[in-house]
Amino acid sequence: MKIGLMGVLFPVLLDKVVYGYTSQILPDIDIAEFKRKHKKEYKAMIKRTPSIGSMKENMFAPVMYLACYGFSYYKADPKKITMDVFDGMIDAICKSDTMKKFYKGKNCFDQKEIDKYVKGSIRSKKKAYPMDWVFDFSYDLSVPEYYVTHHECGVFKIAKQEDLMFLMPHMCVMDYPTIEYKGGKLIRSKTLGSGDDCCDFHVIKM
Repeated sequence: MKIGLMGVLFPVLLDKVVYGYTSQILPDIDIAEFKRKHKKEYKAMIKRTPSIGSMKENMFAPVMYLACYGFSYYKADPKKITMDVFDGMIDAICKSDTMKKFYKGKNCFDQKEIDKYVKGSIRSKKKAYPMDWVFDFSYDLSVPEYYVTHHECGVFKIAKQEDLMFLMPHMCVMDYPTIEYKGGKLIRSKTLGSGDDCCDFHVIKM
């Protein structure tokens, strides 16, 4: 992937929250050095990760940058970034004002949102990009509810590329609050990151 605007934007939006949390939970860490290592690894990971297309054509393109940001956080110092610390970082991002503002006014069941999934599912079946998601989508706005069945996942593929599969269950928890911010409730019994054959998203109105 190219760094591009989106690759630059994620650190700008998240660094204050992430490094504020890290300094608090790990008071003895050299935060300036950790930040330098994180930035270096983040940029390197983006560059070695194949593209899944532009943000305009692929609704999941931003998620790839977020995944690289999270995975490179761990790689910056694997000895100090324990699973508890990593989970806390994910939680800090999910509860941040930045995340809440990003999703403010968005609605899971808005027709534009539904149309994005319909279009995205059709596009994903072409498998134009090896690192991309591949998913089925169906919905019923009279309920309202929708189903997304991911057979392949870009974040999973980055985790495999980076030999960080053990972090997948910790990354997957982000789906719950992000859907809640859009007025939905996620019901899920399977994830690829946990070794299942798919990720079975069932989203209903809160």
